Amino acid sequence: MPMTSPAPLISVITIVYNDAKNIAKTLESALSQTYPNIEYIIIDGDSTDGTKAIIQGFFTNKPAHFKHAITTFVSEKDGGIYDAMNKGVKHANGEWCNFMNSGDVFYANTTLEEMMSQYHARNTPGHILYGDTQVIFDPSCSKIMRSGTHHKYHHRFTHQSSLILTSLLRTYPYDTRFKIAGDTAFFTQAYHLGYHFIQLDLVVCVFDLNGVSGSLSWKMFAEDCAIGYKYNKLFPILHAVKYIFYTIPRVVLRNLLPARYKNLARVKLGTKKQ
Repeated sequence: MPMTSPAPLISVITIVYNDAKNIAKTLESALSQTYPNIEYIIIDGDSTDGTKAIIQGFFTNKPAHFKHAITTFVSEKDGGIYDAMNKGVKHANGEWCNFMNSGDVFYANTTLEEMMSQYHARNTPGHILYGDTQVIFDPSCSKIMRSGTHHKYHHRFTHQSSLILTSLLRTYPYDTRFKIAGDTAFFTQAYHLGYHFIQLDLVVCVFDLNGVSGSLSWKMFAEDCAIGYKYNKLFPILHAVKYIFYTIPRVVLRNLLPARYKNLARVKLGTKKQ
């Protein structure tokens, strides 16, 4: 596969539904990127809380410091987040896609420029580029979640911190049967098919967990088991052992802590790598 041009078009895609509280910061982050060649696609699930009006406002009141403008805005009902992400890919003209969904932001306004610079400095063709993530637990607690390199059963980075070749997303669209782990299914499939992942040395995005519960997700557990089983019939057993003897005790102990210490524990005792 040949190397891409120095400044290929990047399609930044934001999926949103009823998130008037957070959509503006995501729009501002994407539109302020210093990378010169961006199209910005917004897929809204027919929001009813004022989200659409906020997005429309960015068409008429574009601040002078914005480097880019909204290219495509679609607002209609969809079949869930992965259906909406597939819809965003259909509208993409870029060589690469990034999904920066509502509430999440790029780590810096130079992030995409730095990603492309590092990629071309490697002089190694890739299909998926990824980096680290800053996770925000509350206004006083955050940590850098370092990405890993073993994607056999789960991608070791957040999907917001990646650039994916649009051609790959069109060949293997997100499986809409998944409600939580469709991105895991996509990246795991790409890994087993031999597509090339390139880890970059930078923090790509800020993922805000403020207000998100730290409780266990049995739906995520079930979907992870279904994905892993495709590649290793023993995976559900191994995953269950990890849940029983590591994940569940850790969450239970953390939830026994006073409220003011819970997020601090997530910072100090949480996994350092994805």
